[in-house]
Amino acid sequence: MKKILLAALVLSSLALAATQTTQYFLMVNGSPSSLAVVVNQGNPYIHLETLRQLGISVQVKGNTITLNSPKTIAPAGGTNQRASLEGCMGETLFNGVWRMTAKSVKPISRYNGQQSGYSVALEWKNGTNKTIDALNTGVKTLTLVLADGSTLESDNVQDLLYKKLPQAAGNTLELSFYAGSSKAKSTLPAKLLVEIKAAGALSSGVSYSTPTPSFRVNLACQK
Repeated sequence: MKKILLAALVLSSLALAATQTTQYFLMVNGSPSSLAVVVNQGNPYIHLETLRQLGISVQVKGNTITLNSPKTIAPAGGTNQRASLEGCMGETLFNGVWRMTAKSVKPISRYNGQQSGYSVALEWKNGTNKTIDALNTGVKTLTLVLADGSTLESDNVQDLLYKKLPQAAGNTLELSFYAGSSKAKSTLPAKLLVEIKAAGALSSGVSYSTPTPSFRVNLACQK
């Protein structure tokens, strides 16, 4: 009887130990995440949204999950070929500090139609746990590249550069890029380039998760 009772206690202890799992706390780029870590057979698994936060493209179609790491464009000569994280319209790019999504691009004009250009709707979000602005995190220029290779600079880029955003806050704005009427009307926009210097973020106490934090948006494709 004692042996049976002892065996039962041992089995109960083993069953209890089998149900106990380690509790994991997830940190993403130095910030705590609200997404739970699931433990299955002793192995921790993270949510797909965590991968999106790290700039990894996640697509779920039917029973297939496709993952793509952030694309980088190696310099190939010319001012528009700096290494950057690349994406399409509607795709959120994340460099460890900023999340940027180019929403739309449309033609605009001013001075009774004498000067034309393009307006880019941009969503810009703070992905850190500090209050920061773009200027003091190494963001330098925003450039619209037309299909013929010519470039336009934003007239109101200061709306993005000087805006202080607290943790997880975002800013949605319309950036205006003007040129001579004939150039803007005859040539469509092809790329949006955001030049960012990684070292520029150090003074704000944040750091980029990639050595190529600049953004490059292909305005010809849509996600």
